[in-house]
Amino acid sequence: MDLKEIMNEVPTSVKQEFIYRKHKKGSLIIHPNEQNNYLYILTAGLAEVYRQSYEGTMLSLYLYDSYSCFGEIEIFNDQMKTLGVIAKEDCETIAIPKTKVYEWMRLDFNFNCYLIKQLASKLISSSETAAQLSLLTAKDRILLSILNHYKVGDLENLTKQLLSSEVCVPIRSLNRSIAQCMNEGFINYQRKKFTVNSIEEMERYVADLL
Repeated sequence: MDLKEIMNEVPTSVKQEFIYRKHKKGSLIIHPNEQNNYLYILTAGLAEVYRQSYEGTMLSLYLYDSYSCFGEIEIFNDQMKTLGVIAKEDCETIAIPKTKVYEWMRLDFNFNCYLIKQLASKLISSSETAAQLSLLTAKDRILLSILNHYKVGDLENLTKQLLSSEVCVPIRSLNRSIAQCMNEGFINYQRKKFTVNSIEEMERYVADLL
């Protein structure tokens, strides 16, 4: 069962504690580096998870669409601090207190299975991503990072310093790899701004990497 179906069978004692919220585009749903005692269910809109770099720039990690959940990892690990979650569109969420999440898990096997699958999926995804990135060349990591920034709509904010931090390449090597990407026709870099020449070609290239 998917989360939307499971939501139709929420026990009354749990549903009574639902906190319904609306978030304007660009507003924070979860502030970074906080203690979190809620499971968040995104019922409408698009949300972005980000990490802040040392320079204060936002690094996009992934996107959630409607009937996704986040915050579950912190519920099961008190030492975990939150990543920032920002509304990319007008969003609606339901916040569920940790104690009621535990109660829901005890009363609903399908919900219990859903959460376990979510945790397992995120663990596998993180491990696979780390393994895949370690095998990529500097050029490949640069194109992947630029494509991700393009997709979330913040490519105009991407600097060489930020890109260097994201792909773990020193600036001198980064410049050589950027020149290679430009020579191969994937991107341009002018006036300290990156642009993508063909999103279709970039996606095809990156798809072959992962």
